[in-house]
Amino acid sequence: MSSPETIVLLNRVLVILRKSFPQYLRWARPYVPAGREAALNTLDEIVTGQDALAERVSEQIMAAGAIPDAGEFPMEFTDTHDLDIDYLVAEAIGYHQQDMAELEKCVAAARLAPAAGEFAAEAFGMAKGQLDLLERLKAKPAAPTITRQGEPA
Repeated sequence: MSSPETIVLLNRVLVILRKSFPQYLRWARPYVPAGREAALNTLDEIVTGQDALAERVSEQIMAAGAIPDAGEFPMEFTDTHDLDIDYLVAEAIGYHQQDMAELEKCVAAARLAPAAGEFAAEAFGMAKGQLDLLERLKAKPAAPTITRQGEPA
């Protein structure tokens, strides 16, 4: 039987995984201009990784005789419908950094709930890699499209 602290910590990790900004964007479907379709593929890759780990966390909670609680999406996410993918990638980076800070707290709290520490540490490590993916999605400044005598204007 797991301690109540373990269940609380596992549920906190579960909320971070299930209610992340990339998870929300799965349903919000942003505006994606031509040439930026790969951004959605990367977001889907992030969500797939989060889903797989969240499933394992949920199984651990149920094995301990508790009920998984994935929480709710933050209300502030609802302001992001139909916005441009490049803007939303920047937002995702900020939210992801917040999630990483919370996961770092979960890792630190794992000394009180060691059974949850493995999942918190795994989620934090995964989040670091996902942040790198998000950083690579940042839009690069476009080359000028106006030219005069073959030179950018």
